[in-house]
Amino acid sequence: MERNDLHNLERALGIQPPWAIKSLEINEQEKVFHVELEVEDKRRRFGLFDSTKKDSSDVSVPGRWRYMNIGTYSCLISAKVPKSAFSNDEFFTRELVSQPSFLGHPARHYSNFLRQQVAVAQIKGVDAGVIADLYSIGEATLKAIQDDLEKVPVHARALAYLPTEIDPVWERVLCDKLIVRTHILPLKFLLSKLKLAYAKATSVAERVGLMLELRQFFTENSAQLDAEIEQVCGITSAKLQQRARAVKSRQRLVLPALRSPVWLDLLSGRLTLNSQSIPLSLLVSRQRTAFVQGRSKEQKVQAIETIREYVRKNYRSLKPELVLLNRAMDIRQKSAVALPSEQHEVWQKILEDEGFVPSNHVAYRLLLAKLRAQVSRQPEAVIKLEAARRIREFLAHNQKSMRQEVGVLLKQVAVV
Repeated sequence: MERNDLHNLERALGIQPPWAIKSLEINEQEKVFHVELEVEDKRRRFGLFDSTKKDSSDVSVPGRWRYMNIGTYSCLISAKVPKSAFSNDEFFTRELVSQPSFLGHPARHYSNFLRQQVAVAQIKGVDAGVIADLYSIGEATLKAIQDDLEKVPVHARALAYLPTEIDPVWERVLCDKLIVRTHILPLKFLLSKLKLAYAKATSVAERVGLMLELRQFFTENSAQLDAEIEQVCGITSAKLQQRARAVKSRQRLVLPALRSPVWLDLLSGRLTLNSQSIPLSLLVSRQRTAFVQGRSKEQKVQAIETIREYVRKNYRSLKPELVLLNRAMDIRQKSAVALPSEQHEVWQKILEDEGFVPSNHVAYRLLLAKLRAQVSRQPEAVIKLEAARRIREFLAHNQKSMRQEVGVLLKQVAVV
């Protein structure tokens, strides 16, 4: 097939740079389009996956995902993605949702697009058999999507229904064909800015960029935008809203990931399980001491891993403790403000301008002084990105004592 034809197919499938079609195979007998993708611009490799630390030895793993239908044909997408960007035991993360609609987790065979379509169909009461027929998917694929959706924590449920970047709803919002009603001030600022820019945009690429920026804001702040996400999903009637809340409230108990902050809360004493299990109580006490006395990061991680592994092996007898851990995750997520990714330009503006986000927090000011000195000595992109990561991490861990700074930051994000 000619390159021009492939380019037209890319546009039809919503495949945007840096991704491009490498090859196309059409199985007439099974009515399947098999599209293999590659990254044309290596500098923009994997979008937000760039924030994951990688080196030249990072392994790329192949993935194959069921995507949308093309007329009477189904479409399979194949691509290689970095192994380090995915968790082996988490099949739904904010980082994954931030990726293009045609990608998915390499251990699953459905795309972001298909997962979102199934999630919204469930909320709207569409029968499972109808969903399978509509998207030409097998029972096993549909069950995998449904099982993974049930495991999504309550605080992240809204994110599971967020329309993908190819959904026309984002254009409708920026064209004022759909009015999103919100009390979230940063979103109001951002909508005003993007709508004005969209009206002045002269190219398709500019408009796509503005729609992606709006969706990224929804992705990063999904915990605070539940009602707004319902609006862009078309869940506006009282009956649908009631059904959506019922679906979102159903949750399987999940074991917090190793990097979850709830383990730090447990070891620091901020979270108490009041467990009736004497072995668990003794284990937590011992590992709390090991964590405090640990001199290296590895020793501290080992203390967390020991507790997590014990809970994993004995989860049947520790359901009350798992309920508390899940509630703690939900409360922490709902109370935390989602900060922009370290790649957002706002972090570089903080490094460049002392007055951009003013603060009297001594530790924060010392950190900024140190990072600015490092960037001044070595102004490479990698050093700047690492500095941005450290600023973001500091603010994320100190949100309660730095609410004013976080508020100023979010206002600046809306106007940058």
